[in-house]
Amino acid sequence: MHRGERRLTLLVWVFIVAAGIARAQNTVTGPAELVQYPELIIHNAKIVTMDDADPNGTVGTITQAMAVRGDSILRLGTEAEVLRLAGPQTRTIDLKGRTVIPGMINTHVHLHGGYINRWLRKFPAEMAKMFEHVRQFRVSGNTVDEVTKSIELVLKEQMASAPKEQWAEISVQNRGQYGFGIGALYLNEGHMTREKLDALAPDRPVYIGGGDAEPLLNTAGRNAFFEMFNLDYTEENEFKTMQNVKMAGMLMELFWRPRVDMMADGIEDGLKHYAAMGFTGFSSHIIGYPIHDAYMKLSREGRMPIRFGYANRNCQQMVADIGRCFASLGDMAGMGDKYFWNVGVTLGGLDGDAPEMCHTMDASPKVLALQECSARPDGPYWDGVYWAIRSRLRYVVNHVMGDKSIDYFLDMVEKAMQDDPSLTLEYIRARRLSADHCGWYPRQDQLGRMARLNIHLSCASKEIDDQGAFIPKIFGEQYANRIGPINSILKSGIIVANEGNFSGTDDVEHTTFARFYPFITRMRSDGAVLAPQERINRVQLLKMSTSYAASYVLKDKELGTLEPGKLADFVVLSKDYFTIPEEAIPTVYPLMTVVGGKTIVLREELANDIGLPAVGPQLEFTFEVPKTEGGNNWTPGDDYMTEE
Repeated sequence: MHRGERRLTLLVWVFIVAAGIARAQNTVTGPAELVQYPELIIHNAKIVTMDDADPNGTVGTITQAMAVRGDSILRLGTEAEVLRLAGPQTRTIDLKGRTVIPGMINTHVHLHGGYINRWLRKFPAEMAKMFEHVRQFRVSGNTVDEVTKSIELVLKEQMASAPKEQWAEISVQNRGQYGFGIGALYLNEGHMTREKLDALAPDRPVYIGGGDAEPLLNTAGRNAFFEMFNLDYTEENEFKTMQNVKMAGMLMELFWRPRVDMMADGIEDGLKHYAAMGFTGFSSHIIGYPIHDAYMKLSREGRMPIRFGYANRNCQQMVADIGRCFASLGDMAGMGDKYFWNVGVTLGGLDGDAPEMCHTMDASPKVLALQECSARPDGPYWDGVYWAIRSRLRYVVNHVMGDKSIDYFLDMVEKAMQDDPSLTLEYIRARRLSADHCGWYPRQDQLGRMARLNIHLSCASKEIDDQGAFIPKIFGEQYANRIGPINSILKSGIIVANEGNFSGTDDVEHTTFARFYPFITRMRSDGAVLAPQERINRVQLLKMSTSYAASYVLKDKELGTLEPGKLADFVVLSKDYFTIPEEAIPTVYPLMTVVGGKTIVLREELANDIGLPAVGPQLEFTFEVPKTEGGNNWTPGDDYMTEE
């Protein structure tokens, strides 16, 4: 061997030995501040990643340990693979075999109103100030004359000494059958008019509402609304805006504009309670600027306990030209930060609940006459929704119950594509247009059309009980497969997520899995099973709350599964959801909820077991499947059931 070769061989051996010593001693070869260990490691757990998106597939990968660095998942693997990453300040939590799932996302739930009103009750002096702007009254009667006399009594006597600028909000209570209560009939049939109301209250703003009828305002009330929203006093503006007037929105604007800080505190407190239900994110609409401002404050200050993908509904609040309003917004879907982002635009419901929804089912003439078809081509919403789609916005159907309303919505989308060839099928599919509730849709023949357009659905299991109560009353068993037909939806390749309008702030709460359980059983509260062929299994149910929900809120690259690089949102469960008997699923509840690596809720029973202090709200859970209202409260008379 030549001298040069011997020297090279020696250098190679020196390098190999030095490298081995460095590995053996775990030597840090760079500056210490550049070495980033995980802040958190959970181990000795059953971590179910839910990374198999196939609706007929498995739960995905199951592993033992997970490392979190910053707000994201660094590594998943065996105990040995993950624990070796621990640094001097890494927190390690031994979960002693407990099950971990991705954080759940509720895709349709209206949280903020209830949260801020609940928070306001902590401040009675401030609450009293709300009624400086308005006094609220409920009137009733068995006849039209009795209701009129009650309204006269309110305005002539009870409001006689009130300041002239103070509103009188009068609610005519419904006595009678659903859809034909005195409140709705009183206004819809014109028993009180603006002229009569002006005579009773010429100077004071007055608002009268009843049932699902359009509200009535006197001239002073109309002018007050126009002044608040800076609209010109024209008949056209009045026609286009008065149908959207809601007194609650008026109160929200007047009272909360100077109290955004208080509103933000109430929302923050409420969202911590929602985390206690196992949710790390949710979606809803926002109407009214103070609510948006409150969320922005929480987001800027790093105080959002969970994540919120919101739909902008402000183009419905006292806007004369909804289509132009949408066109002026520009495409905002996806804009925002990790905790607060836009998922699209929306208006109010395309129809009402049963029996008033817009549908194609057979029923008696009197029931059919109740239909509310706001989405019809000559209706008030058609142009607005059409131009939202033409303006390249992601439209989120905020509320829809009937299958005919869905027909109209699909017609809008396809007409927009026909009128503007740049709206290609590929583009529309990428927008993930959506519809909520699944009350009486989709029909079997709608599935292919919806799948082609990649319509995402958000479905409520409560409708099996709520809307399902109308099956024996006014429709028939043959229509049971229209109420949230999840199995058919999944087989068609449509993305469908779980929704449920519950807040987590009651003293005793049903578990989240108890609320979603009817999708597994298809059982109504009276024990009847509706369309059993539409049952799904527990894995499919959880996918609806995790990976599918993440796609609905446009965050499937960041949320919904437990994978390296995704945000560290996860929940530790009280039982193994995947192996317990099916009937025990409602008894499962969250012990720990982590969002972006931060512990938002840690229940005392787990905290004591792992030697940490409890964190966040400690909700009391009940395991019964809740009974819902709606159709259960309506008993039709014989005249509803006749064919004449």
